[in-house]
Amino acid sequence: MAATSTCVHTTGTVATPNSATCEECGSGSALRVCTECGHVGCCESQLAHDTAHFEASGHPVIRSLPLSDDSFTWCYACANYV
Repeated sequence: MAATSTCVHTTGTVATPNSATCEECGSGSALRVCTECGHVGCCESQLAHDTAHFEASGHPVIRSLPLSDDSFTWCYACANYV
């Protein structure tokens, strides 16, 4: 997915995912990884543990899993794909 905004929150690095499933509910699909600390959470179409992590930690940038050239990057602070 192409970037649609300029984001000052991205660092160009992605932390190693802490888990192969959502750390809160164990879901194995539609996962997102926090680029700062590696927290893995499920997306908004499930229980939104990725959003809950942002709200609790202040870490704004996530990548979709599995990590690949096709993974998208989202910034909660900018409310946009980057």
